[in-house]
Amino acid sequence: MCWVWHLLYNVLVVPGLLLSARIGELVSPKLRRRRAILRHQRSQLKRSVSNGAIWFHAASMGELEQIKPLIRLARVRWPALHIVLTIFSPSAWREHHDVEVDTMLLLPYDSRAAMRTFVEAVAPRVVIFSRYDVWWNFAYILASRGIPYVIVNATAPSRRRVLFPASFFRCLYGKAALIITRAERHKVQLESLGIRTTIVTMPDSRIDQLLARLRHAEDTMPPFLDPSKFRIILGSTWKPDLQLWAEAWTRLDQRLRGTVQLVIVPHEPTPKQCAQVLHRFHDALLLSQAEKLPTPPPVVVVDRVGMLATLYRYAMAAYVGGGFGAGVHSLLEPAIAGIPIACGPRTERSDDADELRTYGSLRIVRSSDDIYEWIVNLHTNAELKECAWRYREHLLASKSVSAQMLDLIERSMQQQGVLFGTRG
Repeated sequence: MCWVWHLLYNVLVVPGLLLSARIGELVSPKLRRRRAILRHQRSQLKRSVSNGAIWFHAASMGELEQIKPLIRLARVRWPALHIVLTIFSPSAWREHHDVEVDTMLLLPYDSRAAMRTFVEAVAPRVVIFSRYDVWWNFAYILASRGIPYVIVNATAPSRRRVLFPASFFRCLYGKAALIITRAERHKVQLESLGIRTTIVTMPDSRIDQLLARLRHAEDTMPPFLDPSKFRIILGSTWKPDLQLWAEAWTRLDQRLRGTVQLVIVPHEPTPKQCAQVLHRFHDALLLSQAEKLPTPPPVVVVDRVGMLATLYRYAMAAYVGGGFGAGVHSLLEPAIAGIPIACGPRTERSDDADELRTYGSLRIVRSSDDIYEWIVNLHTNAELKECAWRYREHLLASKSVSAQMLDLIERSMQQQGVLFGTRG
């Protein structure tokens, strides 16, 4: 059956993907930037990038954050080995050149020719995928050359991807040497698809990344934050989130509103998105303006990327966006800070949501009335902070999971005759 999927994928899916990308480039600066980066790195791929590398791959920023601890540990454990990182998103590729790797590349679209060129240039001894971004031709070429691949922090296919029959995923994931899921439910779902690869469950390695960031964060609060007020971070927000928050914010009486500072971080802080936030919150200022003032404003709109995870450290509560759209964004970042959290109702994709609710530290809101009530409760219910802190302690019990994960990967590779102690 796998050969049928291979034929259909390359005859129908890949041409459709490439055509959609070319059409999308006409209107999307992001896709045009992707094409420019791929064109620029072609010369680099004409020669061997490495010899026996450890190759890490992530789709975008969130998936990259998950494997950063693994990359750091691999660098320390095997200093002689070449480490290659590929990313699919051009935005993540542009913003994360601080990762300690020897070579960082943008992964091309999944055509056989492009992937063959990539695999030949990198010549990896193992490929480690973060979470779910396993492409058919990529995996097929690795398997055909006897190069093992591992999926870490793996999640079962979402509803959108389940449109493909189970046999598709049996072929795709079944060639993996090892799958490490981030929750037991994903292990059960993958096994129910008939995948016979070794599947184990471990906590999310992103815990170690978040703890490392908290350790290195400055103790001094940024000047645009008001130490005298109850600071609520609205992270990764979208239009539906902001609409409800604007309604709740205007309903707060002047006395209560005077005790709260909102810090709004749009999911994509483009000038257009930030302008829309300013239109809804009339007492808001952009961060680039606020940091120049002697007094912090009541509402700050963060107009730059890469700050959200650190800002949670200085927050007293957090709202995480996306819960009125495709699904809530990462709840782990504010959870590790030990603060009460709220989000919209679409939490089915979040493994952390159920645990947080069990501990009593997550509030699901469906209306501006719910948000208004939550803000009031934050001021009057001390138990919310206690519940959030207990969940933080639960997360801290999983620290150093990245080292355990790398140990498991190394043992699995040794069983297949892949050694990391020397260059290939």
